[in-house]
Amino acid sequence: MNRRKIYITGGSSGIGLGLARRFARRGCDVVLIARDAAKLDSAVSSCKALRKSEDQEVEGVSVDITDYENLHGSLKQIFARCGVPDLIILSAGTAANASFLDTTAAAFDHVMNVNLFASREVARAALPAMIERGSGQIAFVSSMAGCTGIYGYSAYSASKFAINGMAQALSQELLATGVSVHVICPSEVSTPMIEQESRSVLPQTRFLKDLVGTMEPNVVAAKIERGLSRGQRTIVPGFRASLMTSLARCFPGVFAWCSARLLHWKFG
Repeated sequence: MNRRKIYITGGSSGIGLGLARRFARRGCDVVLIARDAAKLDSAVSSCKALRKSEDQEVEGVSVDITDYENLHGSLKQIFARCGVPDLIILSAGTAANASFLDTTAAAFDHVMNVNLFASREVARAALPAMIERGSGQIAFVSSMAGCTGIYGYSAYSASKFAINGMAQALSQELLATGVSVHVICPSEVSTPMIEQESRSVLPQTRFLKDLVGTMEPNVVAAKIERGLSRGQRTIVPGFRASLMTSLARCFPGVFAWCSARLLHWKFG
């Protein structure tokens, strides 16, 4: 039986795990890639419990995607064993919530490494075989913060804006290859990363994010899956997130002015 093969980085928690569970329910073979072996084992078990048939392959592979020296070799071995991805979702990510001057160079670089450079290298490793086959989808998980800057997210927004630009350029390069590029830009999602951040989140950041709201991973995963199945190139889950993103794109000056006035009204 020829089943779709879905690869997900950051698949042991959050959006990545929500997507893995949905694809497992759909009867797909799923390969989860993450660093924490214990979390991977738990994620794989939860996905296996949802399989449509017992011969469905659900596998977790512990890989540090920021280990660029060994990453390509590790992924080449995984592709040889599990098959070329029909869809690869680059969901691994991290954040740093602090003012620009309080964000150290090391913290800034770490966010760029995980969110941008690691996704770049995973895409670079996967694309040749997908292009040779003549089909496939590659989906970058960006953020609303990749469409409009958010107070306290100078590093995070920089990484996500860069993902959006890279994906747009890559999409043009892959025209007529049969491989499509997709960008996913959710608002805040209730994930372990956000839970950890909540202990020290800046009040200005919290205020702005509350204007859009927080979504549950399973809801976001459902909207992402639907968007990918329809071939949407940019997927913004949620009505308020979609509205805010559209306003920021179409009326950037007005959006920036309104954001500044709201922050001044709330915090002086």
